[in-house]
Amino acid sequence: MRFRNTIIVLILALLVGAYAYYTAYYTKTEEAQKVLNIDPADIASIELRYPDREIVLERPKGGEWRLVKPIGVEADQTAANNLAHAIADAQVTKTVEANPSDLEPFGLAKPPTVVTVTTYKGQKLPGIEVGKTTPVGFNAYIKLTDKPAVMLTSSAFPSGMNKTVDQLRARDLITFKVDDINRIQIAKDNGETIELVKNGDKWRIIKPAEYLADPTQVRQFLSTLVNAKIADFIADAPSSVSQFGLEKPHLTVTAFGKDSASESLLFGFKQTEQGKDGIYVRRGERTPVYTVHQWVLTNLNRSVFDLRDKTVFGFEPSRVETVDAKVGSDHFILKRAPGGKWDITEGGSTVAADVPVVERFLDELRDLKGVSIIADPMPSPVPFGLDQAAVEITLNGKDGKPLGTVKLSKITVKPSGAPEPGETPSPRTEYYASSTAGKAVYSISDFSFSQLNKPPALFHAKSASTPTPSPAKK
Repeated sequence: MRFRNTIIVLILALLVGAYAYYTAYYTKTEEAQKVLNIDPADIASIELRYPDREIVLERPKGGEWRLVKPIGVEADQTAANNLAHAIADAQVTKTVEANPSDLEPFGLAKPPTVVTVTTYKGQKLPGIEVGKTTPVGFNAYIKLTDKPAVMLTSSAFPSGMNKTVDQLRARDLITFKVDDINRIQIAKDNGETIELVKNGDKWRIIKPAEYLADPTQVRQFLSTLVNAKIADFIADAPSSVSQFGLEKPHLTVTAFGKDSASESLLFGFKQTEQGKDGIYVRRGERTPVYTVHQWVLTNLNRSVFDLRDKTVFGFEPSRVETVDAKVGSDHFILKRAPGGKWDITEGGSTVAADVPVVERFLDELRDLKGVSIIADPMPSPVPFGLDQAAVEITLNGKDGKPLGTVKLSKITVKPSGAPEPGETPSPRTEYYASSTAGKAVYSISDFSFSQLNKPPALFHAKSASTPTPSPAKK
């Protein structure tokens, strides 16, 4: 029994020793040194060779990366620069064997990846052959093409070098920046055309009619346009684009920059492959067909109503002399008084008004914007409750002439259609606005309505409270 226990102890000791040796062999690091002694800024070309393909990227001094093999296209600058940095920053953590007799155990007999770089001086550096990752630790086997030694580097290196053409191709569709664009054309397959131009820092719609544009909507439109990315590369040289719906595109967006330079995006059919939701697209000046995500088309397929400025009634508050307001059953008039003050008249009685409240009210009226334009012209005020407005405000100028009138309504809409089993649909409240500045009817938010639905009592000046006398000391 004692002899058997001794044998077991010896075996365990051998196993522990073997594990310790194995761990030390593969994890003990040498003083870090780079695989290639090169700065990423000095790399002029990168060649990636795989068993089934070859990829070559090049860039001129001070220029941008291009894919030159297997196709000649613009490269994704971030991806290409990251690749150059990964190659230049790769470090040797250990030399495993200085002169191995067999490279197969390291995955280097037929390396799956060989990385070769050339400098701007025309020097082609030894290639990096990439092998397997180690069974323990976070390392991978590599060797240089001009030396027999097998070395270790980070296990992230093989995956970082395993690239496809699609991963390295540029995915930008528009080269303009937002501030470069000074004109936009939107053409739809129903014949509708919208055109916007930039004057200074303001945008105007000039087709199909003249309108001031909504700066927020235009900015969002431009942001979508310039930031749109290719989702999938479909065909670089298709024999026909009709199968993608691009012979007669559903939507064409053209952006113009300096010196009338232009770039266009043409949108076609939706992808029909299972699990795909992309929209076929191509640059108007180029042949390749790509896809973009559905939201790109949604954000760019805008109507005139979407892009129009939605200010209900723009005016300058300093020009207002009187405000004639009907709020529900209340009727009151606000009028300027000497010394920058305001009076309020209600039911034949005039008292001082609270100046900050009046001025804030005028600012809120000036800044009133619709959430959307429902119709222009409004076919009838009745469906929107504007024939019996909940709020009606008429502004008069200092010359006594009316500046205009704003009407607001609040209506309750009953749900339409049969309810789902077990459901009890609730009615919803909708808010609308119109003004004499135009013929449009706008939907507005409940918050905007509440800011102007103010009873006269809120405009009365607050009288100073009389301080309570302190009790007399005895």
